Amino acid sequence: MVDLIAMGTIAGVIPVYLGIGLAMAVARVLPRTWEGFFIGLANGVLVYLFFDLMHESVELTSARDIGSWLVFLGSLLTSFVGLVALEQLQQGRNRVATALVSLPYMIAFGMGLHNLGEGLSIGASYGKGEWVLSGLLIIGYALHNGTEGFGIISAAGKTRVTWKDAVLLGLIAGTPTCLGAMISGQVNGPYFTIGCYTVAAGSLLYVVFALTTVSYTASRRVQTAFGVFIGISLMYITAMLLTLLSGIKS
Repeated sequence: MVDLIAMGTIAGVIPVYLGIGLAMAVARVLPRTWEGFFIGLANGVLVYLFFDLMHESVELTSARDIGSWLVFLGSLLTSFVGLVALEQLQQGRNRVATALVSLPYMIAFGMGLHNLGEGLSIGASYGKGEWVLSGLLIIGYALHNGTEGFGIISAAGKTRVTWKDAVLLGLIAGTPTCLGAMISGQVNGPYFTIGCYTVAAGSLLYVVFALTTVSYTASRRVQTAFGVFIGISLMYITAMLLTLLSGIKS
């Protein structure tokens, strides 16, 4: 069990914190004119993760298994439409501001569910005695998760993220990797995995819509679009590095 926690920490917790710390340092140095770029960067990371999660979910569903249909659609309805409904219920003048402040936490939550799936794969390979594969997955996921820190911090926009927030965000996004590694041999059923992936996808889709709403203005469309491109590129390159290292597509 200690080995699984250590692997999850190396693959998920440490890289997320490093990414968050680096993103906070960069945000403090660069002027606010870069805000559109960084929000676009966050969106690019999330768009890539959304399609990755949806692909994983659909791969696990079966056309002959109505139960998998219900889990997939129910999870997407709960996470995406449910979050939109909750936002609409917010009252008062600060509704939009409150939503913006909570966006980094929503991103961290969605990424945490995504990293739970990564932890499941690490634990599964470790349980089968595939030590080399486990090590390669840890390296690949660590590279991937480092870029996720930029997605979390960039979503804050003009709102300054405190170090207390950074600690909580890192825990939310990173520790599920440890949890996934620990429970992979016990609760790693197809419905459970479909639910985790689809809830994560729906949560990230909600944040993508929210970020697009606040960032895609006439004055910074090109800047935002370029940020999206960089975000997708970072995730794509780290995924390809993982494929080269392990032979497994991420």
